[in-house]
Amino acid sequence: MNKRSSSRPGLTSCDEPLVKLNLLSMVEIFRDLNKEELQEIHDIVNMVTVRKGRIFYRPEEEAEVLFLLKRGKVLVYTITDEGKRLIIETIGPGMSFGEMPLTAQSMHRAFAEAAEDSQVCVLSRGDLERLLIRKPQVAIRIVQSLSQRLEDTQAKLQETTFRNATARLCRSLLRVARDTSELPGLTHQELADSTGLSRETVTNILSHLRAHGLVKLGKRKIAILDRAGLQELADT
Repeated sequence: MNKRSSSRPGLTSCDEPLVKLNLLSMVEIFRDLNKEELQEIHDIVNMVTVRKGRIFYRPEEEAEVLFLLKRGKVLVYTITDEGKRLIIETIGPGMSFGEMPLTAQSMHRAFAEAAEDSQVCVLSRGDLERLLIRKPQVAIRIVQSLSQRLEDTQAKLQETTFRNATARLCRSLLRVARDTSELPGLTHQELADSTGLSRETVTNILSHLRAHGLVKLGKRKIAILDRAGLQELADT
């Protein structure tokens, strides 16, 4: 059997044949493989233990391995322009991560960090590429997994972008209306210019605020109905 020690700092080898085989059989991308095929993969992967807080990869760092989580929890996240951490995905036992760079997908803005003490199996890029050539069904599973993850990530980023834009607009409204509740003559375009948002985005956010009873909209006039509510959104 080909046993390997991990070359990544902070990863401690923990080869356990039965444990690794059980893990591989749980992983979604390997679910179509039989016992003999799983044994082949078992022979080329290395199981390691990591401590809470360990970073698997950082922005601008290529993850040249595929990680398969046996035990613990891993967070994949980015840092927003405001300096806040945005969790893209929470990885649980039986899930894989790190495969996006291996399939030419960009993860240059992502971190992967162990949220608790964890055990993972590690498959190198070369071994994964050879596996995909021999087992095209694994490639299909990876593509399906990536498609769903990218869709989920896009939805979360859009939600966060809207939330951040809402906070910016609320801060602008509160700043302009420091001593009054009515803002006559203030146009959507002026708000867009002062916040760096598009006019369409400003209009959509104002409609959202009106629907929640935070502002009242009139012709070239905005009235603040709930200053505390706007402040809460501004602070998010």
